[in-house]
Amino acid sequence: MYELDKNILISSHEQTKSSKFLGIKSDPLVNKMINLLMRDGKRSKAENVLNKALQSLDRDYPGRAIHIFYLGILAVRQDIGVRLKPKPRARRNKQSFNVYLPRVISPICGLNLGMRSLLKSSRDRSAVSPLWENLSKELLKASQNKGAVVSKRYSLNKLAVSNKRRIHFGVRY
Repeated sequence: MYELDKNILISSHEQTKSSKFLGIKSDPLVNKMINLLMRDGKRSKAENVLNKALQSLDRDYPGRAIHIFYLGILAVRQDIGVRLKPKPRARRNKQSFNVYLPRVISPICGLNLGMRSLLKSSRDRSAVSPLWENLSKELLKASQNKGAVVSKRYSLNKLAVSNKRRIHFGVRY
């Protein structure tokens, strides 16, 4: 009798442990992050990766995992993008330098690009440690305005500002 009660307690404890952050799945940013993490329709695996990343952040910083998640996402969002101006047809004078045309990115598209770059850097980070651990480290660095993704955003903004005389900003949706 005691053995049965013990197993019920253990299984209910494991269920609450694994579904600790599943209450926020209705949030649009969390849902978008899960969709970007998903490969080949494996939604439950993507949810588990995000849960483990948030649990890792919660273990190191109790009660602040969601706050770190939102700060990290907002720190890596992109406001301005640049594209390379197409080269003109071959004429007498050849331009030897690249011309970058800055463009304004809509807020929703900027958040999506930021999340994609965050996931790309966490996938490229290390093959030794699991993806959820790399993702939690990248989120923590991004929330502190440090890391490769934030520095890439700042260098992109610097490039856009240096070329802003070339074109008037137009919003891209």
